[in-house]
Amino acid sequence: MHDAQTTAIGVPIGRAAQRRGTFGDTLRRSQPAYVLLSPYLILFVVILAYPLLASIYLSFFDATLNRAPTFVGAGNFVTLFTDPEFHTALRNTVFFAVFAVLGETVLPLVMALAMNERLPFRLLFRTAFFLPVVTSWVVVSLIWSMLFAQQGFANSLVQALGFSPQPFFSNGGQAMWIIIAVSIWKNLGYYMVIYLAALQGVPQDLYEAAAVDGATRLRQLWHIAVPALRPVIYFVVTISIITSMQLFTQPFIMTNGGPLNATISVVQLLYRHAFVQLEFGYGSAIATFLLVLLVVLALVNKRVHDLIVQ
Repeated sequence: MHDAQTTAIGVPIGRAAQRRGTFGDTLRRSQPAYVLLSPYLILFVVILAYPLLASIYLSFFDATLNRAPTFVGAGNFVTLFTDPEFHTALRNTVFFAVFAVLGETVLPLVMALAMNERLPFRLLFRTAFFLPVVTSWVVVSLIWSMLFAQQGFANSLVQALGFSPQPFFSNGGQAMWIIIAVSIWKNLGYYMVIYLAALQGVPQDLYEAAAVDGATRLRQLWHIAVPALRPVIYFVVTISIITSMQLFTQPFIMTNGGPLNATISVVQLLYRHAFVQLEFGYGSAIATFLLVLLVVLALVNKRVHDLIVQ
């Protein structure tokens, strides 16, 4: 009896020791991989991880350029949530993100479905749609600023059609819609390529079977291609949400947040406080809030995706 108990106890202990030995062997075998990864890991810690943690830490301090940081606890966040300018920036950013995400999800999908067909000059169209992606945001913003300037091409076209000139950047509503339009236009090709890559993996047998059953090409795309793209659509929505909530370059170049903060974004407000007014603690609080908000939005998007799949 005693021997049986000893054996029963010894088996898991022996297995645990064996697992420990296996894990140690794995680490030893993986040493060359860690050596090869070390440059990236060092850059990740120095450029990403440390600044991120330092920003979160600094958000609990009243920190400026001319004096030592003073701990204020949640004071910066209390000021943040009662700041009317922050409310305006958050509202503008959410408004931009809603329509930008819709446009960057639906329009590239339609374009990818079209570009996946055997159309004449298909390669030329694909290239043309992707060209804005490789163009700098600064260059694109400057070009659109000139197009919609008071004496720009857009107003010349409006006058040629018999209408009065429009105050595109002097009207907050029009300025925001222009920013939304340029953002969707620039990112169309990027998301289109992602959808196109996924469409290449849809088996042609499914289309042929549907055609034999009498399904039109449109029904084939809706009932075969689109369901097959659900994981890719989830990925596109997630990336689009994250990038849209970090809106900065377009309003900074085109309107500088105006008129009367009608196009100011959360990141632009962060820039003003941290790098113009040198309020590093308050700017870090804005950055920390945006980080938490993005994590929450990503989790909500994941939950919605899981519910749809189920």
